[in-house]
Amino acid sequence: MASPSICTRCALRIQRASSSSSPTTTRSFSSTPSFKRAVPTFAETANPELNDILSTIRSKHFIPAYLRNRERRAIFGDKNRQNLIDNPQSVVLGDEEIQLQWINRRREIPNRNALITKAINLMLASETKDWGKNLPALLQGLNEGVKKSVDTALMEKVLRKAAEMGKLGTVLPCMQRASKTNMTLKNEAILRCVVLGLHASGARNGWNKGSLEKAIRDSNVVALMLESADHGTQSVMSENDPRTRPFVLGTWLELVAAYAYKYQGGKDSAEGVVKTYTARLLSRLAESGTEPPQITVLEKGMQWPILQAIPVWHGLYLAQKLLGNEMPNPNVAREALASYEGAISNAVSELEAQSPTVGSYPAQAVDAWKSCIRE
Repeated sequence: MASPSICTRCALRIQRASSSSSPTTTRSFSSTPSFKRAVPTFAETANPELNDILSTIRSKHFIPAYLRNRERRAIFGDKNRQNLIDNPQSVVLGDEEIQLQWINRRREIPNRNALITKAINLMLASETKDWGKNLPALLQGLNEGVKKSVDTALMEKVLRKAAEMGKLGTVLPCMQRASKTNMTLKNEAILRCVVLGLHASGARNGWNKGSLEKAIRDSNVVALMLESADHGTQSVMSENDPRTRPFVLGTWLELVAAYAYKYQGGKDSAEGVVKTYTARLLSRLAESGTEPPQITVLEKGMQWPILQAIPVWHGLYLAQKLLGNEMPNPNVAREALASYEGAISNAVSELEAQSPTVGSYPAQAVDAWKSCIRE
């Protein structure tokens, strides 16, 4: 008797069932969890001490902060030390596979704030190329992973140092990645330092041509940032919007006017950049008043009231020389020049009476006033 036949479809079904139930077949799977967020990496520097500190920050603070709770418990739990030795585990963060290492929380984690301060101080003492590579990574790891941004006072120190060296542009990448670094011009202290840093950069070496060109390029980058959501309110003008503040507009005007006065034969550009900035500033002063905000001498710290007023006066002073009869709102300009000059001069005289030491904050304010172009 012939054996019963089966259809081809049934035969294939039986074959698949047979092969799937074979005891010699193993199911492969990955035991390495993968996460999209990558831990920021640091570039090698010429300073071994800085390299060691950045490595410690990454291994002891950043990597644990980027892990999920389960993996974090594995590296910190006292009972898991031997287990990690006997059964090595790893995770993939971004494109990087990281071996989990047990960490003694009580003995092996240096104080984060002390490490950050030391790292930034060493960066400030090193070549600025190290800032551009490592400062954004440091800020991103703190903000995105640790959830603790750098202290504002420390960031002010970085910005002031960069401006003194004429290297403010090396810090701009941190602000261009504000969503990750939290270094935003919405922070009043950062805005103030950046704008006055642009003034200081332009004034280097007696308003040197190269210094002015660099400061103008950087100011254009900052002006574009203020139009973005990360740094401003985009198309909506908010109350006290940086784009309408006299000290911001005054700084933009001061830089282009100083360049035109010294290096364009005392004439505005073909595009009329000086006249455009002058019109914007005077329009704002016509609305808010030509009297400067109260300029008082501060007992300690940067003399911000004086430093913010100087670019307004200096920009208008040079614009008047450049534009002559084409000066927009001439009456407003004359009133503003007179009131700003009087207030600044009185405050500077008060500082000079204190005989400030070279390099001190009062001395810096006096020098800023004396460095204005008055030819």
